[in-house]
Amino acid sequence: MYNESTVLGIVKARLNRLASDTSLDEYLKKRIEAADAKLIGNGINLLDDARDSVLLADMVVWQYGNRDKPDGMPEWLRLARRERWLRERNNDS
Repeated sequence: MYNESTVLGIVKARLNRLASDTSLDEYLKKRIEAADAKLIGNGINLLDDARDSVLLADMVVWQYGNRDKPDGMPEWLRLARRERWLRERNNDS
């Protein structure tokens, strides 16, 4: 399970928001929950480690910045998600 405060801090930094600015915290937390649920639906159960925290934050920031655009997920993020999925499959065996 990821650490919500860690991921929120990364998201806020990537969005150039001050850590002390809490005006969007509840919204961003819901986006974090939604991105986590989407990853779980794809068979990825996040751990409390740096790679998973950054992956989740990257997903949230990309979704936040592209919520009104028809563009698909960028290749670098799609590959990161795929590599994480493969890592989970290797750990299951």
